[in-house]
Amino acid sequence: MNLGTCVDEAIAYLSETARANFSVSPVETLRGELGIEVSQVKHLADKRNDGGACDGVSFLLDDVILYAPTPNSRRENFTLGHELGHWLIEQSDTLYDWIADQEAPSRLLEMICDRISQRLLLPDSIVTTVVRAAPIRAGHVLDVFDASQASRPVCAIAIAKRLPSVSAVAIIDLATQTVSHVSVSPDLDRGWPAVLPWRGQQVPAGNALLTLNIGQPLTRKMTWTNRWGTTAEFYVDAVNDGGRRVIAVFSDHDLWHAERLHIDIPHDFDDRPKIEIHCCGETRTAWGYPCPTCERPYCPKCKQCHCERISMREKRCSACFLNFQPHLLVNGICGECRE
Repeated sequence: MNLGTCVDEAIAYLSETARANFSVSPVETLRGELGIEVSQVKHLADKRNDGGACDGVSFLLDDVILYAPTPNSRRENFTLGHELGHWLIEQSDTLYDWIADQEAPSRLLEMICDRISQRLLLPDSIVTTVVRAAPIRAGHVLDVFDASQASRPVCAIAIAKRLPSVSAVAIIDLATQTVSHVSVSPDLDRGWPAVLPWRGQQVPAGNALLTLNIGQPLTRKMTWTNRWGTTAEFYVDAVNDGGRRVIAVFSDHDLWHAERLHIDIPHDFDDRPKIEIHCCGETRTAWGYPCPTCERPYCPKCKQCHCERISMREKRCSACFLNFQPHLLVNGICGECRE
């Protein structure tokens, strides 16, 4: 099994009617055809940066999806598609077990849910019409956005699927100078490269992507640094999307003939760091990337990070359905709902 077949198997759980209706009426499809409760929760919008790719939370055992409302935006549909992806994965023990057995399963799960959302919201025929000839460029993400009702992250995912590995399509929020979304195409044989832009990562100071003017394209070789200070070179094609964002395509191949001598760049692959952790009653060494939320390692025994262990102790507010530590609830209701 691979990314493509995993997405195929997950979507196959849906009827053809549900697949067709989702892109037109996501909420109605989730409620009417799948029996999933869907509710808007404004508190989620308060806790996430504006550039975030997914503003949703799922309670899969209860068939509940909560999402942050973003009026007059296409982000809501992507969020609902992503959370539906989590629900679909839960319906298949085969998919769930395969993901759990892979390296960096949490990161892989999020990518698969992104691709499920993209597949449901953006037919390949639209992308094929826009991207008629190689090479793929950053501007193609904007062209697909203009030709569809899909959000920018969905368009980035669709474009990334057509890139040769190792490559990625990143959306950079210029206000926060962070990577707000990234869709990665890993190497089919060697897996994840050690250095690539990741969602939530701060763009290195002085990087040319931060000073790109509106409408100004950029195509060049660029050095990128990960959070542990490891660097790698990429060929990058980028464009400023109206002053708020930069769309950038990263590749280890010189797809755009940026240099006269365009030598493909060798990359080191996922040599995950070793981090000491105290969990499950003992101190042990965890080998892997930390959780992007709490930035602490996953325990090799219980497979949970710090924020996941905290969430296991949380209780749900019966009014807003958000989780809180037990001492913050009075008669099952949080402080904000009691006001």
